[in-house]
Amino acid sequence: MRSFLISFLIGMEFLFAKSMVYSPEVVALYLHPEDSKVVGKLLPTNGFEVLQSTPKRVLISLEGYVNPKAPFALYFNDHQRILVAAFAKNTPLEFKSKETSKVGKWDKVRLEVWADKKDFVSSDAQLFSHAKELFTNNCGTCHALHATHEFNANAWPSIFKSMASRTGIDKKDHWLVIEYLQKNAKDSKNP
Repeated sequence: MRSFLISFLIGMEFLFAKSMVYSPEVVALYLHPEDSKVVGKLLPTNGFEVLQSTPKRVLISLEGYVNPKAPFALYFNDHQRILVAAFAKNTPLEFKSKETSKVGKWDKVRLEVWADKKDFVSSDAQLFSHAKELFTNNCGTCHALHATHEFNANAWPSIFKSMASRTGIDKKDHWLVIEYLQKNAKDSKNP
């Protein structure tokens, strides 16, 4: 009986454990589940937890870093412009938690917002693999393929965007490739 109870409790723990999921594409964000006005965008490869679900939307919990002077962008770490999510300038964001930075430039925050329900994945590894494949197969046809660590994280978005129209990469995958390049840049710092 005791082993059954222990097994049951362990099973329940796994059932109710929160786990990170990732989106392979840009996802629209809303303040409320019934809103039609998009207030922000979540970029691919950034982990989040699904807290609640409706037929069309999910309530998600995002963590990241904000510049106190411009709190409408959520960044991947405390010193680079690697976006997790971006919001309209006057969006009334309510941070569920906020830790003032003592070392980095920006404060760590947690935010809950509603997102369109999509086919989310349980690992960012397959997203990075797909992004690497897109980059490798498309970005070395006109010139030698640049190494991901050849440029700084903050330089990659403009470099990629200046050449994206010359590639066969679908527009829906542009941010997937940019996030891959930024998170593998020579100065990339994971939180």
